[in-house]
Amino acid sequence: MSNYIIETKNLAKTYGRVKSVADMNIHIRKGRIYGLLGRNGAGKTTAMKMLLGLTKPTFGEIFIWEKPLRGNEKKILPRMGSLIEAPGFYPNLTATENLRIFAALRGVPNSHAIKDALDLVSLPYKDKKLFSQYSLGMKQRLAIALAIMHDPELLILDEPINGLDPIGIAQIRLFIRRLCDEKGKTIIISSHILSEISLLADDIGIIHNGVLLEEESLSELEQKSRKYIHLTISDTSQGARILEQIFDETQFMIQDDHNIRLYNLDLPVTKVVSVFVQNGLEVSEAYTCGDTLEEYFKRITGGEGIA
Repeated sequence: MSNYIIETKNLAKTYGRVKSVADMNIHIRKGRIYGLLGRNGAGKTTAMKMLLGLTKPTFGEIFIWEKPLRGNEKKILPRMGSLIEAPGFYPNLTATENLRIFAALRGVPNSHAIKDALDLVSLPYKDKKLFSQYSLGMKQRLAIALAIMHDPELLILDEPINGLDPIGIAQIRLFIRRLCDEKGKTIIISSHILSEISLLADDIGIIHNGVLLEEESLSELEQKSRKYIHLTISDTSQGARILEQIFDETQFMIQDDHNIRLYNLDLPVTKVVSVFVQNGLEVSEAYTCGDTLEEYFKRITGGEGIA
């Protein structure tokens, strides 16, 4: 039995000779926020459209709740909500009036669904303010209310914070986090804003030129990009005992028999090396390395940074 709500196998989409998405194997875990991170044009939207059945893959397979999406769309898609492109809200109607129209079109039976969705994104119910008078942040919140109105288990949100001011971004971030933590939703969110993804996501996939370069938890990614002192010594087991017993240090990771990472940069590396040598260890390398998340992204994509 799979541990993933969504799993793809060699998913690809080509337009003529151009590969928008290439051999993507993505894994989305239940009850977590998955951040799909990449520059504009990296293939994020195309990937999300395939997961929603809006674009047919050129080849590859999509499994949602362990069932292939192809052939099971009528069972799977109603359990999902999405924000891919700006919904066609009527500018001369209020938020409540707009949602009533969509509820009727979608056959949403719960009479409290509209109020509950608006409450969740902190928009007033039966307010007289027209959609045309809304700020961009309020419009984005209404779009999220539309996506969750039928109480989906899985949400796919494409660039929901794009174009918002810092206050609007913070509000949307709060709503998305609440949907996951309090409502138990599984959420996929795409963005080209690394700093925001790092504040919001539990798991991260880095996509570049249609290729999913890496996929891991945020903590694993931060560990990879964290600055550390790299030590190459003759015996890491003995080195670990020295760090714990003499330096009272636990912020380190043994990589193998000869390489160890020391994450406490306040510890004087010359003193550590000296004590190692005094205790019979050979030290062949000792240097500081590591990246910021921005530097790490730049390094693995082989290009410029990300916003």
